[in-house]
Amino acid sequence: MKILILGDIYGEDGKNAVASYLPFMKKQLNPNFVIANAENVSQGGKGLTKKDYDYLLNSGIDYFTMGNHTFRNKDIYNYIDKVDNLIRPANLEDEDKGKGFIIFKHLNKRILLFNLLGEVYISNKVKNPFKIADKILEENKDKYDLAILDIHAEATAEKIVLANYLSKKNVGIVFGTHTHIQTADERILNNKTAYITDVGMCGVFDSAIGANFDEVELKMSNNNKKLKFIEAKGNVRINAILVTLYDNSLKPMSIERIVINP
Repeated sequence: MKILILGDIYGEDGKNAVASYLPFMKKQLNPNFVIANAENVSQGGKGLTKKDYDYLLNSGIDYFTMGNHTFRNKDIYNYIDKVDNLIRPANLEDEDKGKGFIIFKHLNKRILLFNLLGEVYISNKVKNPFKIADKILEENKDKYDLAILDIHAEATAEKIVLANYLSKKNVGIVFGTHTHIQTADERILNNKTAYITDVGMCGVFDSAIGANFDEVELKMSNNNKKLKFIEAKGNVRINAILVTLYDNSLKPMSIERIVINP
């Protein structure tokens, strides 16, 4: 089994690049299904509108994970409980809209896909990701054959420690998102878990993780908290990973980083 996972899709240019190049990627790599983090797609890199969800779904993405900006665009409240392939972080406090995990079937295998937010340097109110991961896995222990986690977090140490912890619980894939910088640390932890600290970003490469430099520089140099970021324009880069698993055991065989410079 092959699973293609795209890094955070940022803004209009990132969305359009994915729509343009994903069919080519699928033809070349032949994945069984595609997962993408889509919390940065709409209106200045915040949230995911229904229109953009439909656009990316029609472009070839099968399953969507989110992050700290899940509910920044209020349009998501109109459809998040009506779709079965979009998940938000399961450990968000005071949020009962949407699902923190889904279980779906592929090639007669049951796949559990779940999403968590880190605690370090994250402004959202969240429950402990270790405890929520344990709860999800325990409550569904007889319902899945492969577990996949998107850990949306700032701190690299938090991601790797959580991944190592979950490798002992037979989570087959743990991929990090949120920093928009692809890390060169892909590996298979304890011969059980395909892991990378951050898949990267699908968006304008010469940017402050997708935003235009000028506004970010002014905000940071003058401590201007009211200044809004603007989506960057320019050369787009697509970051992704391809995880290959043994068909019978679903143990990871390999994890490969992908970088496309259109």
